[in-house]
Amino acid sequence: GLKVRHIVVLGHARCGGVGAALHPPEDPLSPDNFIGRWMSRLGPAAEAIAGRGDLSDAERQTALERASVRQSVANLRTFPFVSILEDRGGLSLHGAWFDIAEGGLWTMDPETGDFSRAG
Repeated sequence: GLKVRHIVVLGHARCGGVGAALHPPEDPLSPDNFIGRWMSRLGPAAEAIAGRGDLSDAERQTALERASVRQSVANLRTFPFVSILEDRGGLSLHGAWFDIAEGGLWTMDPETGDFSRAG
């Protein structure tokens, strides 16, 4: 079985994959490509966030980076061995987002999905 007690999904600022989801390249990655499949899961969130005129480009980027963390945590829960262990208290899933330039870490509230600065 899985021999870990915690899984942390860590997104990061200025993620190139997320940027490509917001501004798709002319020659997108194939759906057969692992990164292409991951990015395709962001499609609905990317479309919703891209249409947010109240956000700057940088704010849209951050919003989608954090949405991708939420999506990845939710995706992990679709694996039976993960959800069973989590339900039994043997595994905890965590979401976080790191801004490399600022050296800041934000953690995701497991109930609301909101991010707050750690420390």
